[in-house]
Amino acid sequence: MDAKTLFGFAIATGLGSLVAIYPFAVLGGLAVCLTLYGISRWLRGRLEFWQALVLFAMTAYVILNYGFDNLAVGGGGFQFPVGELGMFLALALAVFQRRQVLFREALHDPPVVCLLALLLLSCIHLVIDVPRYGAYALRDSSMFFDATFLILGVMWARSPRDTQLLMRWLFYVFVLNLLYSYTFPWGEQVQARSPASGVFHSVPLFGNYQLSALFLLLGTLYCLWVAPSVVRWPRWALMVLAVAQLGGLAILQVRTMYVGITFIILILLLLRETKKLTRFASALGLAITGLVVMVSAGSLLGIKLQGRMGPVDVSFIQRQASSLLELTDPNTRFSHDVDRSEWYGEVWNSVRSSPLNLTVGGGFGQTLINFQNDEGIAVRQPHNSSLSVLARLGFVGLSIWLLFIVLVVVRYIRFLGISFPSVGISALILWLFLHLVVALLETSVQPTLEFSHGAIPFFFLQGLAIGIMRNNYAASDFQLFSLWTSRATAQS
Repeated sequence: MDAKTLFGFAIATGLGSLVAIYPFAVLGGLAVCLTLYGISRWLRGRLEFWQALVLFAMTAYVILNYGFDNLAVGGGGFQFPVGELGMFLALALAVFQRRQVLFREALHDPPVVCLLALLLLSCIHLVIDVPRYGAYALRDSSMFFDATFLILGVMWARSPRDTQLLMRWLFYVFVLNLLYSYTFPWGEQVQARSPASGVFHSVPLFGNYQLSALFLLLGTLYCLWVAPSVVRWPRWALMVLAVAQLGGLAILQVRTMYVGITFIILILLLLRETKKLTRFASALGLAITGLVVMVSAGSLLGIKLQGRMGPVDVSFIQRQASSLLELTDPNTRFSHDVDRSEWYGEVWNSVRSSPLNLTVGGGFGQTLINFQNDEGIAVRQPHNSSLSVLARLGFVGLSIWLLFIVLVVVRYIRFLGISFPSVGISALILWLFLHLVVALLETSVQPTLEFSHGAIPFFFLQGLAIGIMRNNYAASDFQLFSLWTSRATAQS
């Protein structure tokens, strides 16, 4: 037996032993490695290295959620999150390689200026807060550092070819999120067998679904409107994917997304997007019909599918619908078992405790509410990202944050008011606008932007939208820009 055969036999034996001892962890790790290898082969020669880093990190943030947030490396008592390290490396490379574009265009864009102002105010606080509270001060300020990744989205939008590739990548990420979301009924078993990591607390890498419902709803819209212009899948297959993602919402049972569906329908009506509304309504009708059939068949067979808040049965639909009508009760309306009004009262009392807190906030490092989760870990945020901005940076910070939102919304409205001949770009901008609306709705009841898995995709995608719309307004020939999609396809 030669050395190569012996070496191969040893590797196979070792892998077999690891699979037998840690089946979920090893198979999950192999799947991740094979996926990364396949993506790297596909991206070779198509994107710059910083762009590949962004796609790797974004894929993990969307799919693994809170688990990837806590994947950390380090030693000697210091742990650093892998995702943010990769994104900051990508940002540094992008700034170095495209610094002329950065200083000539991106840094002069009003929404970018707003976020940089929030970052500057945060850094001033951190000079005082880090010596007092240590790493927790940096942890609480992560939202404002993650906001800098808006610049990556703006710079990405400079190239139609790169943006077209990003659109294809988004489609396949939504397909992966769909498959991952349907493992929720076995989430506890997945977490029990998952490797764990963490900067402050050990967290399983797999089995976290905090924002899976948000991306299921966004993935539904993407498959219906944007995907037909970027992938060669038949329309019926894209409709099946859309319906399956809406069905996944019945398992995850996040009622904020049901409110989001209502917002989407109202916005489509206001924008007179009849065709897109018809497609969405058709998918919604098919999903509800399929859910009723599945639940009825399960009741006859004695089979119940377990969801986040209980089994998906006949009474489930009635319970979910009735809770949405209780508009005066934020606890039932937004699926949480604690009184948010108490949390908001605690934050407001802290904000008005001194003129300094009211003006520029109390800074970072201290918990904003007095509450512990089931594991005895202190919950640091009041489950409302804008309220967190007020508590940390006062009315000065909140005013800048709200100005950022207003500036971006106004730009969307101006762009969507244009009769734009490029179907692909028009659908993408509408989707990004609805991403902004649904994500902000989520931030009103959850600490979405206080965690990287919520903040980084949000700011990067909104940066992409800002860049695309800015480039459109800067173009001297609208007709040339309307050929965006066809040119990008030809170049790729």
